[in-house]
Amino acid sequence: MKHRKPEDHLLLQQKAKELSESLYPTIGEFAVSFEAISHAIRMGIDILLQKNGLKNSRVSDILVGDLTMQPLQATYRALLVETENLDESEIAVLDDIFKRVSQLAEHRNRILHSSWFIDFKNPEDLRNGLLLSYKPGRTKKGAKDCPSRVAIQKIKDIIQEARTVDDLVHQLNMCIYTRRKIVKK
Repeated sequence: MKHRKPEDHLLLQQKAKELSESLYPTIGEFAVSFEAISHAIRMGIDILLQKNGLKNSRVSDILVGDLTMQPLQATYRALLVETENLDESEIAVLDDIFKRVSQLAEHRNRILHSSWFIDFKNPEDLRNGLLLSYKPGRTKKGAKDCPSRVAIQKIKDIIQEARTVDDLVHQLNMCIYTRRKIVKK
């Protein structure tokens, strides 16, 4: 095993601190960006229900208030298909949007339900800004761990995708609200 010089250890320690200071706000920013999409979908459901005669918006809160993303988006999509007269091109736009929402939900589960570590044992990961994502668990045969390395930049890219999808859902809501055709931009 190769021993590091004390100066190297201090540099690695500083790099780990910098990564930590970047990691935690980045994860928080992603969580907020993802929740913005959930809120936009809830708004869309409310628009559809009101447009179709439900005047008490608290009822939609009761129906979808605590749904997680998968059932929430399934509800929105089902309502869209049942209440709107959509053509094939509009269905294709919905397919794209909801596929992207599903992918973000997978990222959300991985990002928010993993334990994140700045792996001090691997200096190369530190230099490259990689984080160790660790999801411990158990199986019938004992312990299970699923470590993976993720760059902070990858999480930032996912945040950007979440913002884009949030904008798409808001545009979809406006199309429904204003009775405009849903088109791909």
